[in-house]
Amino acid sequence: MVFTCAQCGQCCMYLGDYIVIDAKTGPYTFSCSCVSTNTLFQAVVDEDKRNFFDNTEFSRAHPNACPFLRPTDDGRIVCTIHETSPAQCKIYRCVAVRIFSGEKQIGYITGMGALHSDDPSLRSLYESCTSHMPEQDEERDEWLARLFEKHGYRTE
Repeated sequence: MVFTCAQCGQCCMYLGDYIVIDAKTGPYTFSCSCVSTNTLFQAVVDEDKRNFFDNTEFSRAHPNACPFLRPTDDGRIVCTIHETSPAQCKIYRCVAVRIFSGEKQIGYITGMGALHSDDPSLRSLYESCTSHMPEQDEERDEWLARLFEKHGYRTE
């Protein structure tokens, strides 16, 4: 099960405290810090996203969001430094598996393998199998999807 970003922006809406612009070094280049990893990186706004980056209204309305997050004309919310984003951003996956009962989403597995659900039956099933889960992300996600489907849930 390959993760595909929906470009909703939710995962980056509270990264303003973790991704910090230390200095503007050029028209679209910045010296930045990753507070959580204590690392520095050079950010360059992707050429095809500069028109979105120039609109600072979103950043003013969402001061806790990553300073490089911007809405597009078609409703997506994108990273404007995708090409030069730090490693922590490149490996992050917000949702790996969505779990449904009928048409209703009742939970999801994050990219780190954690279940988020209020459904007691789903939580019980997940907790009963955590010691058997594969450690590799891709194998784990597929294994969990098969497990949930075997018990009558639908996954995406």
